Amino acid sequence: MSDINSSNTSFAHPGDEEKFAEAPYTADPRLPILSWDNLNYDVKTKDGGTRRVLHDISGAIYPGELVAIMGASGAGKTTLLNILSGRVQGGRLYGDIKFNGNKRDAHSFKRLLAFVEQDDLMHASLTVEETLLASARLRLSDTKYTDEDKKTRVAEILRQLRLTHVKDTPIGGHFERGVSGGERKRASIGVELVTDPAILMLDEPSSGLDSTSAEMVVALSKEMSRKRNLGTLMTIHQPSTEMVGMFDKLILLSQGKLVYMGPAKDAVQYFTQLGHPSTNPNPANFFIDLMSIDFASDEAMQASELRVQKLVDAFAEFRASGEKLHWPTNKNITGSGHDTPVNGSQDISERFNALKPDISDEQASLVVTEPLPMNRWIRETWVLFERDWKLQLRNSGLVNGLVAQSLISMLFIGFVFFKLGNSEESVQNRIGALFAMVLLSVFPVAIPVMTMVLSGRAVLLRERSGGAYRMSSYFVSRVLSIIPLVFVPYFIMYIGIYFLVKFQVDAGKFFIGLAIFVSILLASLAFAFVVAMLVNSMEVAHIITPLTLAMLMLFAGNMANAHSITPVLRWIKYICMMYYSYSAFVQNEFSGLTFNCKEDSVSCYRTGEEVIAGYSLGNETIAECIVINLALAVGMYAAAYMLLRWKIKPRYLFV
Repeated sequence: MSDINSSNTSFAHPGDEEKFAEAPYTADPRLPILSWDNLNYDVKTKDGGTRRVLHDISGAIYPGELVAIMGASGAGKTTLLNILSGRVQGGRLYGDIKFNGNKRDAHSFKRLLAFVEQDDLMHASLTVEETLLASARLRLSDTKYTDEDKKTRVAEILRQLRLTHVKDTPIGGHFERGVSGGERKRASIGVELVTDPAILMLDEPSSGLDSTSAEMVVALSKEMSRKRNLGTLMTIHQPSTEMVGMFDKLILLSQGKLVYMGPAKDAVQYFTQLGHPSTNPNPANFFIDLMSIDFASDEAMQASELRVQKLVDAFAEFRASGEKLHWPTNKNITGSGHDTPVNGSQDISERFNALKPDISDEQASLVVTEPLPMNRWIRETWVLFERDWKLQLRNSGLVNGLVAQSLISMLFIGFVFFKLGNSEESVQNRIGALFAMVLLSVFPVAIPVMTMVLSGRAVLLRERSGGAYRMSSYFVSRVLSIIPLVFVPYFIMYIGIYFLVKFQVDAGKFFIGLAIFVSILLASLAFAFVVAMLVNSMEVAHIITPLTLAMLMLFAGNMANAHSITPVLRWIKYICMMYYSYSAFVQNEFSGLTFNCKEDSVSCYRTGEEVIAGYSLGNETIAECIVINLALAVGMYAAAYMLLRWKIKPRYLFV
């Protein structure tokens, strides 16, 4: 089996040999860009025990190689990929992983890793070019790249991934038309490649694609590996014969054990020499059938488990014999034709050494472990704000909904309580109009904003896993982009209701009421952020939000007198934004008013001060109510931010 070390790549399509002309193989193999040794991974079982998912997995990938991890469902493909990318959570991990010959540093490694997830997690309403450009602006340092450099980088990526013709087309999603599935997958790859990574990892890139699109994704991955000198590793389930021919090497797993790692073109011959000749024209199907466990009967299961174990033992013996299975593939690192690699001809050591000429090897290792520089906080925040603002303006349902509900509420409330006078009945109507304003500032604001914030969680997780930006930048930009979207239509609603209802025509009271309105809107937005950060499920959030607000509504001072509530629950009003808003509105509107009571009336409020006292709403002044509301808003924003950091903070096992 000595010929298994031969690494001349076979090509599935005519002309690929010329396109990826390979350089002669040298005697000294290059250092692997990523190597792993004796990886074992255990997870807990329901009965309190542990189950080993990966068993003594060793291997390596080299710059310019395209390596595929294959195996049946449950073989451990994605688990191995997640471990190598530093994205596995839970369990216990043993073994050693080295990046460019050194122990990995979490900060620098994740900035030099391009990880493409199985699901294409991108904002549906952004165009392909906008998506890539946002990634470039966030993940490329402003000290090294100008905005023009970043645009040039994006244009080059679009050309290399054959996306130029759809650069102005929205990404699209379940409810929005956009690019095709293959184009969306290539856009996902482009989002990662704009950073000029050293390693590219893809989780099931052909999933959900037709055969032509899947082959194109794999072919482009190989082309980018060559041109950019990337070590590329992907999991794949059942590739076509043509796709198998594009891979330089295969890693075959069964039940978490290594069955084979070596050149793709020699895999069939390897198993033939073990007594398992190919029985399928598609090598991938042959490998899967050979490594799968047959659960048809106990006898079949035992026989297949024995066969797999023999394959594992045979490969372990082959590896122990001293044969080299992880040598780099012969290849032309810089590609061919007229394409100019983007830093592709430099290996990762040269890229770091370029930071400081004439440094020693020991110092170079220290540079490797230093986190790459990030952009300034204000720059990150501005880029994220621009992106969020575009997303919200293009969310026509949200924008039109907020405008429509504010206008409808304004007209409905305004004409229900149209032109209040100073009669005895106007007291009840004023109370009702003010309470309606409070409710309209909470329920119709908190629920849609909570939905909008929660819907972007998946993209946030992907971007944070790659260290794209600070968490504080994301949070501040998200809040700032939502505030004008809510405030503009609701300011119009407030002005309309104020003059239709004919509250006191006094400039001071109008602007004080506006200040109260601002405080309740800010608190409502903060409440929406808390719920969005507290739960993961949209369904649960839509249950919690209205239920919590309905409970708080009972303590607002309208439905139950603030002093008559049982002492056990009375404290809730002090953390209720609706209570302070309603109290401030009532004091602002009723102070200084007098009412015309009927002669036979026995329960008429003759002055506004009597109304305030009767509802027990004068314990705090208007200024105190506004300040407390703002303090509640700040507290909820702080709580939302801490919840966000706690929930989004990566908890990955890293060796």
